[in-house]
Amino acid sequence: RAPRGRRTPGAVAVSLRRFFPWAWNVCPAVVLWSCGGCGFAAGAAAGPASASGAGLEDGPAGGSGRLRRVEGDDPLNPHCEWVKDDYADLQDVRVHAIVYYGRREYMEILNPYLERDLKRNGGVLDTVQFALVKYTHDDLRYLGPLVARNRGSYIVPMIDGGGWDVIWRLASEPKAIYVKIDDDIVYIADGAIAELVREKLRGRFLFVSANVVNHGILSAVHQELAQLRWLAKPTAADSEKQGIPFPPWHFRGDVILDPRFRIEHTFYSDCIWRRWDCAALAHEVLLHRLADGTSCAFDFGMYDLHAHGYGTMSDGLGRSIDWNTNFFAFATEDFSDINWDGVSNDDEAEMSTKHPRRRNEHAAALGRALVSHFTFSSQEKGLRQNTSLVARYLALARPLILRNAKLFYEGVEQPRPPP
Repeated sequence: RAPRGRRTPGAVAVSLRRFFPWAWNVCPAVVLWSCGGCGFAAGAAAGPASASGAGLEDGPAGGSGRLRRVEGDDPLNPHCEWVKDDYADLQDVRVHAIVYYGRREYMEILNPYLERDLKRNGGVLDTVQFALVKYTHDDLRYLGPLVARNRGSYIVPMIDGGGWDVIWRLASEPKAIYVKIDDDIVYIADGAIAELVREKLRGRFLFVSANVVNHGILSAVHQELAQLRWLAKPTAADSEKQGIPFPPWHFRGDVILDPRFRIEHTFYSDCIWRRWDCAALAHEVLLHRLADGTSCAFDFGMYDLHAHGYGTMSDGLGRSIDWNTNFFAFATEDFSDINWDGVSNDDEAEMSTKHPRRRNEHAAALGRALVSHFTFSSQEKGLRQNTSLVARYLALARPLILRNAKLFYEGVEQPRPPP
């Protein structure tokens, strides 16, 4: 079965010469994505010089390090301390990201975080592999220049036709750590990927998820630990006063008392998975905490996603997943005995529930690895029509875009996507 949103055979033909002209000598062919095709990576000779951490401007705006939670008098509003980290312990560890591509409007926001975290730019990622899952011609037009400016690090690999398994089979390098990333990840905290890799290398959990804002399970955890503040939707008067259609939500209190925003602890919850306003609340709280310097309040340490067993939640139709696989670390060795037919048909159910159960191993979420997942399909229309969150996440990433350009790309900013 073809992955959801994947092009059917013959539905689209994309010329490499049109979108990736510098790759023409690698594979002079027309790619029929769903029928298999040609994998390529731009040659490593071109592109920005390696930084390897030298000359980096450290700090929370983007640099070598992370924010660490320091307990004080107020447990709900801790002090967030900047800790420098040159990732020296990970320099010999091969780390690859696999990004489900491609909605260009979200990729514009995700890209500066990926570029910051490239090993050549002082981070930990050796490569970023873009698995073309759901895209238009304009999405490919945007990806081409991004790959060109990160030659040798950004890769569009060959994928044969089939189900979801063809993407996961890209993780084939022994002893390497892979990080699966959805294309609508719109924030990655400094050091988050490095911390995921370190925890995976400790060998305590089969899979290590990031601490994902707007997540089917972790959003309930955030509320249960009082990490979500009570923010209220702006009124029409607020919009008129500020002169913008969808201003930020405003602070009401440290504890959510509105009964309409009670997040159920299940992967198909009403409040979060089905409702855009619950997703908006989660995003607004993250942005609110980033603005006042308390984002480390989201750090819950470790959360064992299988502490109560496997398959403990159901959608009522026979599908059960224990956590959403938006952003997590794994290794090819983890798949030595996986049911590839199961992966082909429903990769999330296989990764989150069935495979860990067969192995009697647990997955966990790492609190210090904070990221933001923009939308589930059930939320997207409401989020896009009733909030300014996409524009605000792009504005949040803007200083990092400028920093990357200054330090690693000879002053050249990342390209803007086609309209």
